[in-house]
Amino acid sequence: MKKIIVVLLCITLMLSLTACSSGGSDQQGEKTKIVVAGKNFTEQYLMAEIMGQLLKDKTEHDVVIKQGGYQTSIILNQGMMDGEIHAFVDYTGTGYINVLKNELKPDDTPDTVYQKTKQGYEEKFGITWLEPLGFNNTFALIMKEEKAKELNVETYSDLVEHSSDLVIGMDNVFYERHDGYKGLVDTYGFKFKDIKEMDIALAFQALSEGQIDVLVAYATDGRIPAINAKTLVDDKVFFPPYYAAPLVPVELLESHPEIGEVLNLLAGRIDDQKMSELNAKVDVENRNIAEVAREFLISEGLIND
Repeated sequence: MKKIIVVLLCITLMLSLTACSSGGSDQQGEKTKIVVAGKNFTEQYLMAEIMGQLLKDKTEHDVVIKQGGYQTSIILNQGMMDGEIHAFVDYTGTGYINVLKNELKPDDTPDTVYQKTKQGYEEKFGITWLEPLGFNNTFALIMKEEKAKELNVETYSDLVEHSSDLVIGMDNVFYERHDGYKGLVDTYGFKFKDIKEMDIALAFQALSEGQIDVLVAYATDGRIPAINAKTLVDDKVFFPPYYAAPLVPVELLESHPEIGEVLNLLAGRIDDQKMSELNAKVDVENRNIAEVAREFLISEGLIND
């Protein structure tokens, strides 16, 4: 009986030592699965590819790039808290106002918005913001160049007196956002003749063909110059700064700090113009998203050809 007990104790000890040596995916230095995701538009597809390809090249982790399926920041945040995804790019103004429900203050700057958003996410969600990528993808009201010139419109305030004769287009997400259409109207007093909610790709076509007069677009969309559109000036500064940065779970960085170190190699490398050019390669030139992302990484010397 004593021999049996000793044998069982030895077996238990061996299993315990094996478990300790093999570890789990949450232990520092161990290989783990990293799901990189994004929202359902070109820029987000590109950023997921750029981050995913960089992590594949610079780490030994099992990196999965998951395109599509997440429409809003709130859904992405929940997916990260549920452990379904581990990295995505979001925008400071979206996190600050639309997720954390803060109000933009007169003394707020891009840096204060970033710092407050980072702190709020860490406290509320256990998610941290890495270093900003460099571009500010704010919302923008755009018009065809000739139409804006005809009406002598340069700013949002200039647009107000003409709005009752004009049709505005936007996607349904902007219409429903806390920092979206209602707040914009309250700030400027727009009274558009009609509002058309539509897919953003169809909206650009509608603007180009004159079916709508004004479009709520993303400022870094490569189709803006492609259709000879003019970006109006938000002269009352309704929109907050929307600087892009990678988000990751705090716990993941604690166990795998190299993930943050690798993603921070992208910090400051993509300005507004560069992001617009990358978007245009996909939306205007119909290039493959993964290829465009790889070309960017090679051009920046972040991966080898």
